[in-house]
Amino acid sequence: MYKKEVLIVDKRNTIVSAIVTFVIMGIVMAVSAFGFGIRYGEPELLRIAIFGEVLTAIFLVWYIRRHATFASVGFSKLQTRGLVWYIPLLLIVLFQVGLIVNALFTTSISSSALQLIGIVFLTTLFVGFNEEVLFRGIILRYLRPNEHPYRAVFISSLLFSSFHLLNLIALIPPTAMLFQLANTFVFGVFFAILALKLNNLWPLIIFHALWDFASIAADIVNVNLGITALLAQVYLLIAIVIQLILLKRHDLRHLKGPMNPRNI
Repeated sequence: MYKKEVLIVDKRNTIVSAIVTFVIMGIVMAVSAFGFGIRYGEPELLRIAIFGEVLTAIFLVWYIRRHATFASVGFSKLQTRGLVWYIPLLLIVLFQVGLIVNALFTTSISSSALQLIGIVFLTTLFVGFNEEVLFRGIILRYLRPNEHPYRAVFISSLLFSSFHLLNLIALIPPTAMLFQLANTFVFGVFFAILALKLNNLWPLIIFHALWDFASIAADIVNVNLGITALLAQVYLLIAIVIQLILLKRHDLRHLKGPMNPRNI
């Protein structure tokens, strides 16, 4: 297939993958808010969200097998040099998880709360996988970061942030929505740069899942993560500035190639 035709196919398939994911999670939010009366921010929402996340994961795996390759969307050989920027964030989130585990062993937790924490953990595993594969895998790689790294980073981050507008369907308060949009954009920029440097999505999937788990589970067991969350934000802002300055110097030749090399 000629290069122009490959780009057209990649664009169509990328748009379809994003639309399907948006629709599935939009339905989840609507069912939660208007079917069960559970608003965004309530951990109970994840009892419903898990079904949408599992369905999304099945769809994305099917999409990759049908329209791309796992290597072309970010499951290639890990470039370990990028881990130097990843490890500080990993240590922060592991500390957060440690606080939650400690609370589970040192305080009285009801059986229903323990069950909910288990559901939160399972659901956030799927959330980490789905969002990283779609935004730092399929979409970021489609944007040809080896040729236009800044454009790829910022567009994928804007789309990642915009994805969270679906939470309006579940009646998230406007001020919380604005904070979340800014927060997810910052994380999106950093994750996109890391995805390009690491050439492998698994470290980002692990962090993303643990971060979401800690954030939600902390409300269930009444653990305050404010200081650690602030520390992570400060680190992100500093790291983003440095990494954006250095982005032009990064060797991104390992990202070259179409989404599906079999179409050439």
